[in-house]
Amino acid sequence: MLSFPRSVFIPVAIVALAVLATPSFASLSLVWSDEFDGTSLDPANWTADIGDGCPDLCGWGNNELEYYRPENVEVTGGNLILTARQEWYGGRQFTSGKVHTRDKQSFLYGRIEMRAKIPTGGGMWPAFWMMPQDDVYGGWASSGEIDIMESSNATTEVGGALHFGGQWPENTSTNGTYSLGGENFADEYHVYAVEWEPEEIRWYVDGTLYSTKYSWQWYSDGAPGNPLAPFDQDFYIILNTAVGGWYTGCTEPSCITADLPQEYLIDYVRVYQDTGNEAPTVAITAPTAADNPPAGDITIEATASDPDGTVARVEFYADTTYLGADTTAPYTLTWDAVDGCYAIIAKAIDDAGAFGTDTVEITVGDGCGQLPFPGNPVVLPARIEAEDFDHGGEGVAYHDTDPENNGGRYRLDEAVDIQDCSDVGGGYNLGWIYDVEWLEYTVEVPVAGEYPIDVRVASPSVGGVFHIEFGGVDRTGDVVVPVTGNWQTWTTVSTTATLDAGVQVMRFVPTVQGFNLNAFEIAAPTAAPDQTPAGYVLHPCHPNPFNPATTISFEVPDSGPVDLAVYDVTGKLVTRLVAGETLAAGRHEVRWNGRDATGRGVPAGVYLYRLTAGGTSQSRRMTMVK
Repeated sequence: MLSFPRSVFIPVAIVALAVLATPSFASLSLVWSDEFDGTSLDPANWTADIGDGCPDLCGWGNNELEYYRPENVEVTGGNLILTARQEWYGGRQFTSGKVHTRDKQSFLYGRIEMRAKIPTGGGMWPAFWMMPQDDVYGGWASSGEIDIMESSNATTEVGGALHFGGQWPENTSTNGTYSLGGENFADEYHVYAVEWEPEEIRWYVDGTLYSTKYSWQWYSDGAPGNPLAPFDQDFYIILNTAVGGWYTGCTEPSCITADLPQEYLIDYVRVYQDTGNEAPTVAITAPTAADNPPAGDITIEATASDPDGTVARVEFYADTTYLGADTTAPYTLTWDAVDGCYAIIAKAIDDAGAFGTDTVEITVGDGCGQLPFPGNPVVLPARIEAEDFDHGGEGVAYHDTDPENNGGRYRLDEAVDIQDCSDVGGGYNLGWIYDVEWLEYTVEVPVAGEYPIDVRVASPSVGGVFHIEFGGVDRTGDVVVPVTGNWQTWTTVSTTATLDAGVQVMRFVPTVQGFNLNAFEIAAPTAAPDQTPAGYVLHPCHPNPFNPATTISFEVPDSGPVDLAVYDVTGKLVTRLVAGETLAAGRHEVRWNGRDATGRGVPAGVYLYRLTAGGTSQSRRMTMVK
């Protein structure tokens, strides 16, 4: 959550099957929690924030539009509820809720975890984050900030980040993001967590690790000789829903389109630390991975023990769905299962709150066949990470020449070779690619047309060739991968594919080996001349990241004045690409050459481009690289 204007996050779209995972600490015990089972906010834990940040930090440093009120904070039904409303108060058109644990509960290291269902809609900005209790190394962000979860607008992506460096404006940041492939995080409860160690911080959604940052990636100008600063001091917890602000791209009341009121439902917040208590062990004894039970009642059985205490209970899950618990050995539960593929998890919790897990992947009945990795087809236009190929396994969703994941990262149960990636935004890439292999991705093409496709590739010495099939037909022809000089020196190769509308399988087919693959960026198609858009749409620019230029496309349903402008991350106008001109209804494209209004080239970094037309405003991010 922003505390002053600062760098906007560079997206790293990483999609994963959510399963519970044991924290990588040797042992963790629950040291503090609030389960929100009462009827009011616990004053020993929380303070409700009040105001709009004025006079010292109006808009909370982010150009936010809300006024925080205790009346928007409620504990009921097992949840802490922070409600955003459209109402005039304190000179603001919106109110919302914010709570924090400053001067009451602060922590150094451990696993900080929340289960919550977030609000959604244009201008919504829910967050779960931490700030330093005492600002040991100076003002923001020299003393750091840990963003555990934040999301905005359509909430189909969540982010986690660190902020550090010097005091604003000499601050900097590093981040990662996580997507469900188009699904909305607001539709269900999810568990968001960080595991914070002296030299490493890891981010999780529903137990899936999606981002790791190391001490060599952060620093503090306030402690130049301390390699662990600023993340070696106590931090406190903050929960809030902002309305508007730089992170949403919406800083005027007129562009808030969320259906208000919106509720941020927090089931619990928990903190685990290494107290010396050893975690219990658990093993699922039935069913086994070799079993293929029919749909219907399936008995899950597990054994559990605790080396220095007692097992309080064993919880059972099918993927992230809680099935129930047993408090006495032998630990069993009967599950009414339907056809599908599942990760069955047993989670043993001891009397000190430490836990251990065991997972068995099973096929029930007819199984699941080939399915999109996030659960639903990726809707184009979209960025598709190469590592997010479909479920189905060898010979169904992919073909790989050996049975192991040679890179040892991300989807360890698959044979596809995945490794850490140094491309812009980090994440993972595919390596060890051979010319007899292939991978498939289920996508949804909303409208027929010619779709531009950018592919991020790297090759040290020989290059390569690939093509992309849709519905079993080669739609791109041969695409040549150039020599880039290193397995992690990345470039973009571009092609197009003429696609029919509908759900279809995209297959990546290498035909000459010798390169790594990071991601596909599939842009919106060119609209047919007689096709009138149904509304105002601002598309992702193409390419992105870019150097030296990129093309921005947008659609307007009616003739009228249009403003298209580029801003830096502090909100300062860089240049206007369309300055109030009256444009005809339809699709339009504008090329930005990476220069400001005076003609000077802009530095590398993240920029916002904003379309204002017809009483609406939409913004997107783009990254200039050098």
